[in-house]
Amino acid sequence: MLAGITLRSYRAYDAPSGSSKQNQISSREAEGSIDSIKSYLDSNPEDFNAWSRLAVAYFYKGPAAYPDGINALEKARSLGATTESLFYYAGVMYESLGLPAYAANELSKYLRHYPDDYETQVRLANLLSLQKKTDDAYKLYTALSKRWPNDPTIWFNLGIVSKDKGDLDGAQACFNKVKEITKELPEGGYYQEGEIARLKGSDPQAIGLYQQELSLHPQALPALTALEAAQRRQSMWKDARETRKKIADLKSKQVPPPS
Repeated sequence: MLAGITLRSYRAYDAPSGSSKQNQISSREAEGSIDSIKSYLDSNPEDFNAWSRLAVAYFYKGPAAYPDGINALEKARSLGATTESLFYYAGVMYESLGLPAYAANELSKYLRHYPDDYETQVRLANLLSLQKKTDDAYKLYTALSKRWPNDPTIWFNLGIVSKDKGDLDGAQACFNKVKEITKELPEGGYYQEGEIARLKGSDPQAIGLYQQELSLHPQALPALTALEAAQRRQSMWKDARETRKKIADLKSKQVPPPS
């Protein structure tokens, strides 16, 4: 969501040396593994290693298989599985299933074993923000920005967290750092700058930034909603009505008609 934290990836990061995460496999390969492992478990139902492999296969099959992956993972644990990689897989699956507290707990446990894992730290910081644990997210992102000072992902997300904390100048400095590194802001960036302007009391500046976001991403609903509110505050009634119509049109396209 644009109003919250979005995990952004400008470049790939390798898992740190010694990480227990397995090499990625394709969804098709995962499906084949699932059939093989389930066949094996029919005659070996107490093999926790097999249940662990099944959980990982469900993970790589994709988000639609995550509920089955969680069930297999918990079965593996109930039988005695202790492999630390399971914390990572569980965390990502719980995050996808909309259970941030469970996800953050699992990822925190994984980081006890692999404290330098970049991706896991960023995911955890995002989850902390989603749970409104803004101070904890800010602390983690600040530490990450010192370790990876040229990473725009970290600076962008730190900017959002700083804005949520009320540090508007700090937030703008973070977004300026992103532009310095990448020469542009990612999707949602100008909307975030518009929010800073709004919070500083400058609706005209905010309107310009919301419009800049919409020129790049016309279907950005948060920017449209913020623009309409700012136009109303400025008594720009005709413009506000036009923006409201765009919002209604966009929402009608996003919600399927009743059957």
